[in-house]
Amino acid sequence: MGVEISQTYNARMEPASIDNLSVLYLSPDFIVVNKHWDIRIDSKRWYEKLTVQSQLKNKFPELADPETFYGFRFCHQLDFSTSGSLCVALNKAAAGKAYTCFRDRWVRKAYLALVRGHVKESRMAIDYAVGKNSTEGMTHMMCTEGTLGCENLKPCKTELTVLEYGTYDNDPVTKVLLQPLTGRTHQLRVHCSAVGHPIVGDFTYSFKKDCSPYRMMLHAYYLRIPIEEELIETIAPDPFLNLIDNKWVPHTVVNFLDDEIQKLKHTPLIEESEKHEPLLNRREHKMEVPAENEEQQIKFEQWLSEWTLE
Repeated sequence: MGVEISQTYNARMEPASIDNLSVLYLSPDFIVVNKHWDIRIDSKRWYEKLTVQSQLKNKFPELADPETFYGFRFCHQLDFSTSGSLCVALNKAAAGKAYTCFRDRWVRKAYLALVRGHVKESRMAIDYAVGKNSTEGMTHMMCTEGTLGCENLKPCKTELTVLEYGTYDNDPVTKVLLQPLTGRTHQLRVHCSAVGHPIVGDFTYSFKKDCSPYRMMLHAYYLRIPIEEELIETIAPDPFLNLIDNKWVPHTVVNFLDDEIQKLKHTPLIEESEKHEPLLNRREHKMEVPAENEEQQIKFEQWLSEWTLE
């Protein structure tokens, strides 16, 4: 079993450093860290010395796996600008188990964000399909259906819950909880922008207009990965508090964060309830998952091979 490690929020408003790595959970198979904003998980660029993997090697050199390119197997991705819970597998077998949970959509993730404007609906389901932008000068961006040059569209769904109304640097903003029910690149950022409430500090999806905040206000707050032998469940402390950043001034509470997380814990995912017995029963009753076909097996092996030296 793993150990939850309680630590003060890392760095508050300070930039990332090699020593500034906050650990949320540690077991023989997994480590969950509270990723800093504006830092890459890993990089092959010689000039990018500060990454999450270099922080891990600095803090836990004995846990680095020499059989991998980066030394550590990251179970999922967080954008450069996004902070919060990031799970790392410490061996190949653990990585395979985590992959199965992500593939079969047993993982729960919830993000905190400050978004521009006051969101009128207290709860919103956003289901715009998301694709790759092929327009010249925008190929680094994703886009929603109906956007000129948007290709390779895939179904996407995000649930948005309003937590608080307030202001950031005197401009109206809303603090929201975002639950991605699918996992597409930049999904939350694109969906918030598509409904007219881009994330505060999102330089890319504000079309280079929102550049005054010290960071993009998106944080991976809650993570739950139900490995059969080990339930990984972490909360990365809320960085969007007035005590941390006094430019954020909340004035009206709509829904309480703790209550929403409790609801999320006890509500089966839509996809899961359609395919399997409820997630909460999974640890008591072993699920029978259909055998993988050849295509799925190849995809699994490709995923694992990304982290292995050949």
